[in-house]
Amino acid sequence: MRTSGVSHDTALLRRLNTRATLQVLRQGGAQTLTQLARAAGLSRQTAEVAIADLTERGLAEEAAPTEGGAGRPARRFRFRAEAGHVVGVDIGPRRIFAMLADLNGDVLAERRLDVDEHLPAAERLALAEQAATACAADVSRGVCGRPRRAPPASSTARAA
Repeated sequence: MRTSGVSHDTALLRRLNTRATLQVLRQGGAQTLTQLARAAGLSRQTAEVAIADLTERGLAEEAAPTEGGAGRPARRFRFRAEAGHVVGVDIGPRRIFAMLADLNGDVLAERRLDVDEHLPAAERLALAEQAATACAADVSRGVCGRPRRAPPASSTARAA
């Protein structure tokens, strides 16, 4: 009897269901469990387990109830784009550009540094790290411009 494969398959299925729920939540805004389940192609109970996991991990939270209507409003959940940040750094021959965005891809801070094209690699990398750190500091201090959507990723693979 092969039981380890069954539990492995169950864990994989749970991760796939959670991923599908997260994708629907990110794309559709605040939604009820029933709406999430329908859009993700899951049962309501499965969507509820996925939302519990996402909430525990800080990626989802219960949204404020909508006003109006009779009776108790259905619980709604939203994606927490502010739960994390991503940073991208472009190191070119004459400039270094760092950009920090939330989990929706909305740019929160950016830094552009002009550099000498003959600058050694170690110094170039140190400046790139400083630019990324400055972006993070701006966001933590609340010093950021109007959020804007990050440009789509190119087809060029980059180290992360």
